[in-house]
Amino acid sequence: MHLWWEEIRSCLTAERERWGLWLPVLFGAGIGIYFLLPGEPPLWITLILIEGTILLAVVWRFRPPLLVGLLAFGMMLAGFADIQLRSRYLAGRQAPVPPEKMYIQARIAATDYNYRGNRRLTLDNLHDFDGKAVPGRFRVSLREKNPELQSGQCVELVAKLFPLARAVLPGGYQFDRKSFYLGLSGSGYAVSRVLPIECRQPVSITDKISFETDALRQSVIRHINNVLPPEEAAVTAAIMAGEQGGIPPKILEDYRRSGLAHFLSISGLHMSLIAGLMFFFIRLLIALVPPLALRWNSKKISAVFAIFISTVYLLISGAAVPAQRAFIMTLIVLTGVLTDRRAISMKTIAWAAFIVLLISPEALIGASFQMSFAAVIALIAFYEKLALPLQRFLNGGQEGKTAWWTRLWRILFAYAAGILISDLIASLATLPFQIYHFNNISVYTSLANLASGPIIGFLIMPFTLLGLLLMPFGADVWCLRLVGLGISWVNDITAWVSALPGAYQPVLSMPWWGLILIVLGGLWLAIWEKKWRFFGFAGIFAGFLSIAAAAKPDALINGEADLFAVRAQTGQMIVLPARGNNFIKEVWWGKTASAQLDKIQKKRLSGIWSRKKRYPEWLDLHCDEKACLYKGRLKLFKAGGAELDGKRLPAVEGEGLAVFMDGAQTDWVTVRDDIGHRFWNR
Repeated sequence: MHLWWEEIRSCLTAERERWGLWLPVLFGAGIGIYFLLPGEPPLWITLILIEGTILLAVVWRFRPPLLVGLLAFGMMLAGFADIQLRSRYLAGRQAPVPPEKMYIQARIAATDYNYRGNRRLTLDNLHDFDGKAVPGRFRVSLREKNPELQSGQCVELVAKLFPLARAVLPGGYQFDRKSFYLGLSGSGYAVSRVLPIECRQPVSITDKISFETDALRQSVIRHINNVLPPEEAAVTAAIMAGEQGGIPPKILEDYRRSGLAHFLSISGLHMSLIAGLMFFFIRLLIALVPPLALRWNSKKISAVFAIFISTVYLLISGAAVPAQRAFIMTLIVLTGVLTDRRAISMKTIAWAAFIVLLISPEALIGASFQMSFAAVIALIAFYEKLALPLQRFLNGGQEGKTAWWTRLWRILFAYAAGILISDLIASLATLPFQIYHFNNISVYTSLANLASGPIIGFLIMPFTLLGLLLMPFGADVWCLRLVGLGISWVNDITAWVSALPGAYQPVLSMPWWGLILIVLGGLWLAIWEKKWRFFGFAGIFAGFLSIAAAAKPDALINGEADLFAVRAQTGQMIVLPARGNNFIKEVWWGKTASAQLDKIQKKRLSGIWSRKKRYPEWLDLHCDEKACLYKGRLKLFKAGGAELDGKRLPAVEGEGLAVFMDGAQTDWVTVRDDIGHRFWNR
């Protein structure tokens, strides 16, 4: 025991310079603990812990080892308090949803598009027909197309509002949690025309800036739609203005299956290319004017311009979490150029993570934050070890003594190899999150990235930058058309790759604790530099083994107890015939890694449902006029409701449930039991 402790102590001492990299991890751990709790923690407990930590810091002020441990606990407590305070603040702005259609007057806080491509308005400052204030903030989809509506306008309409959508199965995505942290009280749709009216209240400076920024973003989207064909315009709007709502479902599915979905979300790839291209473009211009090049530091001037274009790009893009992370990292890198310091390092990503979590602590549980930071951390950790060998390879071992054509060949080879290696590293780093959040694996990601990389790097992003610079002068049309040409080529690549055999493999999610083991193992491997970092592989291995603990339910029942899914002998979840609820069906199929029925299976299911036939070798289900019996124990009533071994299942009270039948052992888990009682689902 003593020898082990001494070994750990010596390793920690040797890694002293890397200790600070764990502070954002500890801050995030505190946020994660908050989300794992089954109910809202009392604020007084947090206050007692904060006061106790301060008291212990005073008592132990002369005992450095204890202070280090206390600092670690304090960072976790700070993250916990950060998300707790933000949640309580947003909870105070929530409001009950009116139960009926109603006339409202409201101000448009933001505009975007839903997954069907319809215009969507985020409304606040609501008032009813009698002029009474309606508390809350709501997102309303429109059926009509009205391009004249923009942020800051006041409108009147008749709308049907609904509470925030909740999870539709245990372990499923909590839609209400995401909407809660967006500040929404509910959603709905307009049942009348939306008419502009005069605003009653003055607009603050902050709101005015927000409205002007959103109006600029929408004008960019409209301009793109006017210049390019619909499919090319939809993807161009995504990479230039952060608007993915207009992308056709088939193209979006191709990008996901091919592993290029990250291209549609403005992140490090886009921000680094835009900033880098601007940086080298300005340096080139200065180099063409010798008096300027001799008198001024072109590198620092270029960094200032790169910061400016990155800021503009962030605002136009809508400032989503990946774009925020990329902007913060780019800002730190360019600040390093201005201050003559090392720019890209693990400290850079640590600061970026801490700033994002401090401002938006709820980002921690989002797939965008997790996947973008995982990819960047893995790439930095990899190239920290191989940057010098790569440089020696490009120089042929002796700087300046290698023929130019040899160096050119090496550079081209390094470019292709760099794309493959970087993609492999990023794909491996993001694989656990892809499995956990999206229940799939894209097999040919490297092929798609290698084929599309040159098009993105040499055509799409350079002319995206030039288009942004020329847009204020109305001279950007030819740039947008070249971007559209590149987009059409990338669309063709994704369609080809996604159509390859086995390109898309559905899988079950690992348990949340398995993902945490992988994250901790990966961070241990990436942050430490000595040999003990390889112990991180143990956590990664154990986390992937947890997939074996993931169990597919035998049956799923929705919150109204009128939609059912049962597991066939093949392991596929079969949704029983029912009208509507297509959204729930899609979620069930995706979360249980089940394919939709083919024609033969549909015919079989129809025969079972109509009491004409039975196929016990495929599905242990038989039906009569009123109900269906699954495995001789679970009775599903066609009019609604379910019984297990003669006992009624609390599907309605539990807002849906999953049934597990393992021999004589039977259990069920309701959605309410799984999500607990939190601010966003009360």
